[in-house]
Amino acid sequence: MKRIIISPGDPAGVGPDICLKAFKRNISKNSYPVFLGDPDLFEERAKCLNIDIDFQEYREEEDLLQNKFYIKPRILKEKVIPGTPSPSYAQYLIDILKEAIHLNLSGEFSALVTGPLNKEIINQGGIAFKGHTEILAQETNTKKVVMLLANESLKVALATTHEPLKDVPSLITEDHISDCINIIHNDLKSKWNIAKPNIKVLGLNPHAGDGGYIGKEDEEIILPAIKKSKKNGIKVTGPVSADTAFINFNNESDVILAMFHDQGLPVIKSTGFGESINVTLGLPLIRTSVDHGTAYDLSGKQEANESSFLKAYELASRLTLKSCE
Repeated sequence: MKRIIISPGDPAGVGPDICLKAFKRNISKNSYPVFLGDPDLFEERAKCLNIDIDFQEYREEEDLLQNKFYIKPRILKEKVIPGTPSPSYAQYLIDILKEAIHLNLSGEFSALVTGPLNKEIINQGGIAFKGHTEILAQETNTKKVVMLLANESLKVALATTHEPLKDVPSLITEDHISDCINIIHNDLKSKWNIAKPNIKVLGLNPHAGDGGYIGKEDEEIILPAIKKSKKNGIKVTGPVSADTAFINFNNESDVILAMFHDQGLPVIKSTGFGESINVTLGLPLIRTSVDHGTAYDLSGKQEANESSFLKAYELASRLTLKSCE
């Protein structure tokens, strides 16, 4: 079976908690999870949660067993208190994420599942950090990637991610939208096994510009990109008004491409927060993640919900199988 590496996220948050709770719910059915982090931290958190787990140090050359919680040790230099984050371990978190990426690129692992990080804490630690997506692109030398959130009823991709709203219009270019459509199309075909993905593209402006009366970007930039994609055999519609685009989604399309973060994500999170999965499209590896943050207030207190982590792991496991078909 395939091996999947887990980057647990901020050690003061719920990342370690949801890893432990998910494992107790039999996370590993078709693959072996390996957790990258400090063994002492995991053991201490397991005691906080009253979870009895058989911890085992991971060794690449050894056969793995389903009932062992395998840890690839990376020692924290400071004591971590649940719910009390510190910029002092910012570099540690980035190093773990980068190592997990390269363990996939080397072929030792078949997918990567990431836990939640706090951008503010990492930036306070002196590291410029916008999010997982940007580090993944950088470390894999991928020119462009697309962030997608998915749950049982909806898939939403983003043309721009963690950008100030004032900067978004300048980032919406014909070439960029064409690239996003191509990445979505190719990944849904190759990794999700959707033979002819149907992509719905939102407009940038209200009512998709209303024929140019509420902005020219929809007609002059987004529409030409859509027409170009259609000529290349991609099934794509738009630009459509965001206020009605999500009605009858399942009957009309496989995925919606939103122009900016808060145009698409509030909708999908309202349909299934804690049940959605963050997926990075366009990478030479499979990466999934939870749809929530660090939730420091729940760390070490048993209340953290592991559902999104379970779904992220299950999807990563399924995609490793599909990518081999």
